[in-house]
Amino acid sequence: MAKETKFEEVSPDDVNSTIEKWANFGWELLGAPQEINYTTTHRTQETDKHYSSEYTTKTNYVKITFQRDSNIPNFKELVTLEKEYDALNSNYPEMPSKPSYGTIWGILTVAGLLFLPVAILIFILRMVHVSKKRKIWTQECEDVRKKRIEIDDKQKSISGRAKALLK
Repeated sequence: MAKETKFEEVSPDDVNSTIEKWANFGWELLGAPQEINYTTTHRTQETDKHYSSEYTTKTNYVKITFQRDSNIPNFKELVTLEKEYDALNSNYPEMPSKPSYGTIWGILTVAGLLFLPVAILIFILRMVHVSKKRKIWTQECEDVRKKRIEIDDKQKSISGRAKALLK
């Protein structure tokens, strides 16, 4: 009986959903999830004997160990579906960054206040420009949201098909 093992590190909030997700592909929880907490203190040194500042970094995650028997029914199909499922994550789109007015335009606007007509013209041109960018950004966000929903739906479908193979 051949078994394969895998580890996954997730945030504490994602433990249950991660266990459920991999169970759909025949993976079983091996032991209890381990919560890992790291606290690291960093110091910046001003002189040999004096520290000028200190800050602490905290890292908190849960390590989950899974195991799967390669002799389970429909093993090859489950592996294929799992690879297809994972491949969708690499195509998950990032949200575009929101357009802003920018520091230079702020300075130019303030300087332009000395010359009111110039300031008004700069302000109007910037508003038109930002308005166009905001429309593009809004459309891009909507496209990303639709793509994410499409990927989520495909993942749910694949997960459901894998779960059905386990029954």
